[in-house]
Amino acid sequence: MMTWYQKLKFNSNPLDVRPNYNLVGLEREESQLKNHIIKEEICFLNGLTGSGKTSLLMKLQKEMKNHKFIYLDAHDLPSDFQLEEELRKKRSFFDKLRLRNYPAKRPVLIIDEFQATDPNLVLKARAKWENPNEKKIKSIVISQISKHLRNVTASFKERLGSRIVVLGTLDEDEMKQILFNRLQTRKKRVNYAEKFDDDALSFIVKCSGGNPRRLLEYADEIFDFHHRKFGDRNPILTDNYTITYYGAREILGLDKVHVEGFEHLGARREAILKGVQKTRTSALEKRFSKMERRILRFLKNNPKTAEDVAQRFVISKSYASKHLSSLKSKKGILFAGKRDKSNLWQISPDVKRLMVKV
Repeated sequence: MMTWYQKLKFNSNPLDVRPNYNLVGLEREESQLKNHIIKEEICFLNGLTGSGKTSLLMKLQKEMKNHKFIYLDAHDLPSDFQLEEELRKKRSFFDKLRLRNYPAKRPVLIIDEFQATDPNLVLKARAKWENPNEKKIKSIVISQISKHLRNVTASFKERLGSRIVVLGTLDEDEMKQILFNRLQTRKKRVNYAEKFDDDALSFIVKCSGGNPRRLLEYADEIFDFHHRKFGDRNPILTDNYTITYYGAREILGLDKVHVEGFEHLGARREAILKGVQKTRTSALEKRFSKMERRILRFLKNNPKTAEDVAQRFVISKSYASKHLSSLKSKKGILFAGKRDKSNLWQISPDVKRLMVKV
């Protein structure tokens, strides 16, 4: 029996909640952590479950190729764990050839789920970081959910100081970008995030409360429901099917997700169907395709290049240029100068007027 994502031609589940390098909205926090590591400091990564702590730590290890890392999940450490032995494992061939007991290139120690760490291990790690006669560790990064560090001494907190990196909740655009990044199929040039209408997409984002893991779980539930209910007749496989606010709300409600507090989100669609805004929305829909309307919203505040559009919607530059060319021919965008030899585009004044909400 095939899964929903195999039917949609994904090799694996694109909405898998396990740690993933493809992060959105954490660029500033990533830069902060890298800076602390380069400066050989102790720092603290704090954030709620599902905010991306472990994913960010994995990305650091992948991208900082000129550093050695020791990654420890304090929940999984054996009772006989020896920090000295882990340090010796990081010795290079030349370290061993020169009979070094520890690596010449000092590794960075990462302790995830730090609240479960044995206080004795904390003392040993700190000594190997700051003791002038040892200094076997370059930097220490600790990570946990709670902002309160209960298993360390007051002097450790003093060493830490204000070097605390906090992962907050993501905004609506960043949450939506996660789904557009995950649900793009390059071979078919289909992005299944577009199967959600605007209200449905906003609804699951609001229900997720800025938490990426919950967002992925809720989107997965919706795709899986369609697959289990319809099988080979899954309407998501058709070109003209859209997941509505009401459909998303009903599916998540069946899976015991608290949706009652977000009922007002459907009111906007009712207003569009009944009020003045209907004329404005219809004018945009009649003039531009769904993808073109999404690009116009992206260009609304600042001029962008084809590269910006390609990166935002996870499509090729040539495909982005094709859409921009179509928008130009429909007088939806205007040339706005250049940036690094690339053309900048902005929305035209009449389209901006159509996009103004009543």
